[in-house]
Amino acid sequence: MKDVIMSQNQLKLYHLALKVIEGTLLLKDFAVLTGLSKRQSIRRVKRIRDMDYIGALHGNTGNTPANRTPRELEEKVVHLLRTKYQGFNLTHFRELLLLDEGLDVKKTTLQMLAKKHGLEKHSRRPRKRVHKPRPRLPQEGMLVQYDGSAHRWFGGVTSHLLLGIDDATGKILAAEFFEGETTFNGLKIIRDIIEEYGIPLAFYFDQAAAYGRKDRDWNTNIGRAFQTLNCKLILAGSPQAKGRVERLFRTLQDRLVSELALRKIKTMEGANEYLQKHFIHLFNKQFSVEAANPTKAYMANVFGDLDIILCKKEQRKVLSGNIFSFEGHHYQIEDKLNLHHRLVNINTHLDGSRSFDIMGRSITVTKLERNYRYLKTG
Repeated sequence: MKDVIMSQNQLKLYHLALKVIEGTLLLKDFAVLTGLSKRQSIRRVKRIRDMDYIGALHGNTGNTPANRTPRELEEKVVHLLRTKYQGFNLTHFRELLLLDEGLDVKKTTLQMLAKKHGLEKHSRRPRKRVHKPRPRLPQEGMLVQYDGSAHRWFGGVTSHLLLGIDDATGKILAAEFFEGETTFNGLKIIRDIIEEYGIPLAFYFDQAAAYGRKDRDWNTNIGRAFQTLNCKLILAGSPQAKGRVERLFRTLQDRLVSELALRKIKTMEGANEYLQKHFIHLFNKQFSVEAANPTKAYMANVFGDLDIILCKKEQRKVLSGNIFSFEGHHYQIEDKLNLHHRLVNINTHLDGSRSFDIMGRSITVTKLERNYRYLKTG
């Protein structure tokens, strides 16, 4: 038989489907962890039951779709919808494409392109839905719900409490007070969870700009880090979708605020010390529950250095002479190879330090003056 190469996502889907077949994972939980609908989940599990690991592969793997929209046409249509025809509904836009631009594009193709690039125009608000409580997942480490809350937690000033809780047990895995809800602060909480417990199968986030938008292809630093760690990023469509962590914050705004005031804690340093050394342990002991399946689902980190994965990455192109520019300064790459046109990764770490690499290979750089004379580096 011909060798079969499976991606990490396909391998994860295969193992989760085996748990459904064995009866240790509910089908609806399989759908949440894989991002598939109920009907897709039924078909995929049946396919794996019948065909084993071959069923985890898409039937068209390796084939180019016959109805694929040419890239040049997609770029032209998207550009027109963003500029000349900005604000037009798709029916009107299609009529003018044919009349003024000479482009005959199917309505379904326009709908797909508009949705892909976040250019849909909604004429009315959707009706409110009743949100039913979702049962807990069966294993600790399958899903972590993450959120932040701006509140007057201590000292009469507003600060942000960021935390992650396990969906199966309700256990607070990591929490810390910050001055704002930023990408760096979110990465700090994620790293604390991974270092203490391992990598969860999935994280549940809201649709804040730091973490990505469900209706757009946002290449956020947190999304990139999760892709590297083979951890699924699920973006909630509403606050009710993250009901457990939302209810937790209501509890903390009562209990934690009262305890900090009782102990006359008014600084962020003191609040974090009390939160992490005392409050979390006692809270988990009192309020967390046992998971239905005692086996933990955390994955070991086999993906590389967390300092490189959980950081802010920016890219710059190398110019002639192995020089690149960043934040108004020029840098010289200390390397004998000609790296012209290569992309340099500028990694800003959680402690504020920076490192540089090209395709994962670490490089040494020297900051230059505007006339390219070397500066002493300390």
